[in-house]
Order: sequence, then C-alpha cells, then structure tokens
Amino acid sequence: MTAGDYDYIVIGAGSAGCAVAGRLGEAGHKVLLLEAGGKDRNPFIHIPLGYSLLYANPQVNWCYESEPEPHLNGRRLFQPRGKVLGGTGAINGMIYMRGQPEDFDGWEAQGCTGWGWDGVLPYFKSCQDQERGADDFHGTGGPVAVSDLRTEHALGEAFHAASESLGVPRNDDFNGARQEGTGYVQTTTKNGRRWSTAAGYLRGPAMQNIDLKLHAMVERIEIAEGRASGVAWTDRSGRHTAGARAEVILCGGTFNSPQLLQLSGIGPGALLQAHGIETRHALPGVGENLQDHFGIGAEYRSTVKTTVNDLYNNKLKGGLQLLRYLLFRTGPFADNGNYSNTFIRSGPGIDRPDMMVTFMAWCTNEQLKPHPFSGFTILAEHMRPTSRGHVRIKGPGADTPPAIQFNFFAEEADQRAAIAGLKFGRKIAATDPMARCVERELTPGRDVRDDAALLDYCRANGLSLLHPVGTCKMGTGPDAVVDPRLRVHGVRGLRVVDASIMPRIVTGNTNAASIMIGEKGAAMILEDAKGAA
Repeated sequence: MTAGDYDYIVIGAGSAGCAVAGRLGEAGHKVLLLEAGGKDRNPFIHIPLGYSLLYANPQVNWCYESEPEPHLNGRRLFQPRGKVLGGTGAINGMIYMRGQPEDFDGWEAQGCTGWGWDGVLPYFKSCQDQERGADDFHGTGGPVAVSDLRTEHALGEAFHAASESLGVPRNDDFNGARQEGTGYVQTTTKNGRRWSTAAGYLRGPAMQNIDLKLHAMVERIEIAEGRASGVAWTDRSGRHTAGARAEVILCGGTFNSPQLLQLSGIGPGALLQAHGIETRHALPGVGENLQDHFGIGAEYRSTVKTTVNDLYNNKLKGGLQLLRYLLFRTGPFADNGNYSNTFIRSGPGIDRPDMMVTFMAWCTNEQLKPHPFSGFTILAEHMRPTSRGHVRIKGPGADTPPAIQFNFFAEEADQRAAIAGLKFGRKIAATDPMARCVERELTPGRDVRDDAALLDYCRANGLSLLHPVGTCKMGTGPDAVVDPRLRVHGVRGLRVVDASIMPRIVTGNTNAASIMIGEKGAAMILEDAKGAA
C-alpha cells in the first residue's frame, strides 16, 4: 500500500527525531514521522521516578542485550532503549548534561566543520526553556524544559559536603562556565513531570504538517540511482511505502540507525553479503566506532531512611509520598533518584574532568528492583573511554535485534580510570558527613582494596551507562558515515541525525547533546532546502 509522497520522511520519534520533525513541520514542510513504538500513555513515563518501572518493560522498551563482553567475564549487558513516542528520552533518567566545550571543539578538530563549541552552543540555547532564566549559556522559550530538582535530599547534601572536604569545589551548573565540581543535576522535566522532545516539539502548528505513524517498523530505505527515494514499513494494518521528494532523515539512534542502513544495503560489503543483502553502497564505517560510558558502583546500607528503597519497601511511606506528588508535584516522585554529581579527573595527567561520580538514592539489582533495606549507591562513571565497539545486523529482517559489542575495558587506560573513580567514590563515603550516613559498605566490601581485586570487581560488576553513540560517525575520513552536514557519504537525499553521528562521546549524559544534534540538524536541512530552491 502506498501512503503517498512527502517532502521529508523522518524515521524514529526519539530525542533527535522529534526535534527534526517538529522544526520541519513548523517551517511548513510536509513530514512523515515513523515510530516503531506506540503512544506515550503509560503513566510512569510522566512521573519522573517512574522510569525505574520502565527499565525492563517490553511494552515501551526494546530490552536489548549486548553480545558477551570479552573483557567483562563474557557477561551480556542489558540495554534498555525506548520503543515509544519520545524514544529513549521517554524512559531515561532525564538528566540534562551537555558535556564540555572541549568535547565539541575536538569534533571540529577532527574535520567536523561547524560543530565546535561556538557552533553548537546556539542550538543548545535555542531548544532550551531553562527554568532559571536565560544567560550566556542558557536559553528560554524553547521546546525542551530544563528544571532544577524539586527538593533537596539529605544524603545529597552529605555527598556534596564530603566532596568539598576532599577539595572539590561546589558547582551549581554543570552546563555553565565549568563542569568540574559537585552539585545537584538538572533534568528535562516541567512542573514535576517528564518533558520529552515529543512533548516539546510535536505540538501546535507543527503538527498540522506532520503525519505521525505509530507501531511502524521500517524495513528498509529505498535507494534509486544513488538517491534515497522513500521507505518501506509495516504496521498493524500491513505493509506500506512512501516517497520523499526532498530527503529521508534517519533518527533511529545508535543501535537502530546503523542497523537500518545495513538492512538497506549501505554498510560493510562483507557483512551485507553474509546476510544476503545487496550492497547498494559500500560504506565500511556503518556500525563501527561504538562508544559508551562505563560505570562501576559501590553500594551502602544507609543510616538515613530517606532512600528510594524506603519508599519501595514501606508501602505507607511510599503511598504518602506518591499522594504528595499527585497533589503538589513535589517530593521524591518528582525527582529521578540520581540527585548529585561530582566531576573529577581520574589521574594527574588528565587536563579536564573525565570522571563523573554520582550519588544515587537507591541500591538495587540489575533490573532496578530496590533491595529490602535502606541503601544508596555511589557510581563512578568514566566519561571519555578509549575502547571501541560495533553494531552489526544478525539477519536480514528488521525484527532481528542487532549484535551490540561494546568491547569495554579493551584498553588499559579505561581500566585505570574506572579503578580511580571507584576509589574516589569510596573516599566520599568514608568522609564526614557522608560517613555518618553509612551503616556499612555492601560492595565491593571492605576486604576488596588492592588494584587487582578492584579490577576483578569491575569486570564482574561494571555496567554500560546506557549512553551509546558513534556508530554513524560524522567526519571526512574513510571510516566516516556522514559529512559535517549529516549527509550520508555516497547516497544523495539521506541524512542521519541522532547520537550515532558523534565522532567521540561527550563528557556527560548524552540526551542533551542528542537533542542539540536534532535542533542543529533541522536547521541545516532547512538551510540546504532554501539553497536548493
């Protein structure tokens, strides 16, 4: 069945895809927006603390797993990804963290013209509605609400004070003049509710020009005479095709964008041949350059009974706090449980922060189910890894999950950084006033002290921080997939606009940068359309 022709077809209604579709629709273009998931009706999407109940919910989550990780004892790492309107931005922890100016200047130095800090800051600002008001680093009136946490937390305050005692300065804005320091995070929330890019961009006049199709599993991008001409997808009513007069814009994310390119015959020739897919354009970098942040936590039993575990295990206490949220939009349900960060450098030769140590007001199993006691976690997160992995199709069908291989800990530098971060997190826990909040350390345990034992602990317990990027690398070299205007090398009328285009991961959570990529990518598309008119 043919759905008709559009100016633009946007594949994926996640953090970047909603931004692209919203801006193109706002400009008057006829847009088809295809999303494999359904409507964001689950109430826990909109309650900030409710994301813990979405972590392994297959109704809104792809629930991917990595391949066995060779340097982490062969463990498979769980990979929640949003299968719902708003994408992963509808089920994530909502932390708004841009990274450092040097991250983006590094992109430009690698040949990504226009993507230095001066080139991206205007788009961070134009998409933002900062609760604190506008300044040199922040904007107001944009589609993306950014807010302070609704309440302070006693354990968060202790975490900050202990970090300051260890020589870390207080920092009330990690997205401001500097990142180094300790303080509370900001989140993509508004009036105590999650605020995804679906809520921000897919509204008002823009929706008059956007044809949104849900439960639409895109099978392939159609290529005719070297140009992306349209897409084919299936939904509950059958199989459909549609044409794009101007461009097809792929916003499937770090796992699904390279997967769909490969399924469409764009990628490493040997891989495509192995799965019986005709090579429409050989592009060896598709699916390579996978990066993510690695995290390793130390867990504690708490003397302070204000953790998320206490809400979960005491139904009366949890019920009263939920009622408080429903009536006033305040309290722990209005926050995300990850209250505070301390940014440090993992070694003396590091010129800027590369380690984010996070206070999490809970202590859980791998599926985020709280343990049956008061507990919290101090999580060391390595922000600038050197190890690289890949994403590759495992079959010729879109419904077959791709092979995800992070290759964490392949490089010794990443191992050293994780150990240093874990040690510093334990120092925070052993320093007053945080030390007074600790009943005892659960993991790694007081007998795990030397570097060899800590490395074994990291291999057995370390996790992906769920910030994958890089598999459709932006650049000009032989391993690049898109050019600095996000056009796929060698295929006309096709762009990738999402976190997969990052040549190197940013020093912070990746959702804010993904939204900026959508905002800047849309501006480029509109500029090029004017130039072609």
